[in-house]
Amino acid sequence: MKKFLNNYALIILVLFIIYNLILDELMITGLLYKMIIILIIIVNLIILIIFRRTIKYKTLIIIIYWLIWLFSKDILQCLFAFSNIIILCIIGFIENNFIKIISILIIIYLFIFFLPLYFGLMLTFGINLDEDKYRNDIYPDMHYYCNNNYEAYAYSSGAMDSFHYSIGKYYDILNYNDIIKIVYRERNEKTLEEYTNFINNNNCKLVGGIDESK
Repeated sequence: MKKFLNNYALIILVLFIIYNLILDELMITGLLYKMIIILIIIVNLIILIIFRRTIKYKTLIIIIYWLIWLFSKDILQCLFAFSNIIILCIIGFIENNFIKIISILIIIYLFIFFLPLYFGLMLTFGINLDEDKYRNDIYPDMHYYCNNNYEAYAYSSGAMDSFHYSIGKYYDILNYNDIIKIVYRERNEKTLEEYTNFINNNNCKLVGGIDESK
């Protein structure tokens, strides 16, 4: 048990990396997902505070979270990573001079770049707590479901970005009345010609039209 507590924060970091970076094509959303992640955030903070003297590798974990928190799948995952950064900085501030330096640098950075970060997060993740940032940039009137569990769509990061096109597999693993939804989706960038040819030759239907008919 002691060994687990020593490595608790590191284990949680590894799980975060697996879900957000390695299993990049798997997405979980829905009310139940939101409730579970919020509960995990609260419980995780409590554990970090209670066992603050036992937990190891605080400095390393802070640095890794800081490097990857913006690569989270959704705003809740982003909040989970950032909450770890904040609480580890707080509990490690007294015991480690390097954490003191990191904490001060983070505060200065956030103070200087708060507004760009805020608008960047809103642009990337939107306002929906579990909205997949890789779905947030899809144009609904150019989004199709096709034969053999394929989907094709156009996407763009905004006014400063050009159109991109993707053709990839899409599976609804679990979908229960928006309470919990688990999907697998691939994003494979293609040319406009490949995108057009694919939707013309694979019995593709506009996603909005399918949703409205349900």
